[in-house]
Amino acid sequence: MFERRIIPQANFTNADILIVLKIIEKEESIGRKLLSKRIFLNEASIRSILSKLKDMEYIDSSRVGQKVTGKGKKFLESSTQFGIPSEINAKELTLNNKNFGTIIKGASSKIKDGMDQRDSAVFGGARSAITLIFRDNHFTLPETRPEIKIPTIKLNLSRALETELHDKFGPKNNDVVIISSAEDEEKSFRGIVHVIDAFI
Repeated sequence: MFERRIIPQANFTNADILIVLKIIEKEESIGRKLLSKRIFLNEASIRSILSKLKDMEYIDSSRVGQKVTGKGKKFLESSTQFGIPSEINAKELTLNNKNFGTIIKGASSKIKDGMDQRDSAVFGGARSAITLIFRDNHFTLPETRPEIKIPTIKLNLSRALETELHDKFGPKNNDVVIISSAEDEEKSFRGIVHVIDAFI
């Protein structure tokens, strides 16, 4: 009998495509293996994403690496504005060891009570997620009962975490920062990818 060979299947979201495009724009010389490690997808998925981006003329390939085309840059400008997921030291908020965050620009009006974002993160493999709204120069939690008009209360973050969020994301009024958390990096990262995907 021949040995059965299992071939990894390509499996990715629209958010993964945009994240790969953003990473290539930032780091033109990045290769498939490093991309695979950065966003916790198998190489079959990365090959499929790169092939899709080439077919759409959003990237060019050379011996040096990939480069985002003018068409690709216009596509990024017209897409949902978010930050490449970044590891955050947010255990004080999430109680989990591994946390990845992103910023969704100007998305506060799309947030209800933060449960949709938590559910998306859990669907992606995370244990939980917390949504922060940046308004009037401070972070607040979403209103749990929007029908009752209660003034927003400043969230009391440690100076270290608040500084890290400002340094990594540079939030402006009505931006949303979402932090996905889990016991390991992969689950936390894949959780935040699914949160981003829900905004696209």
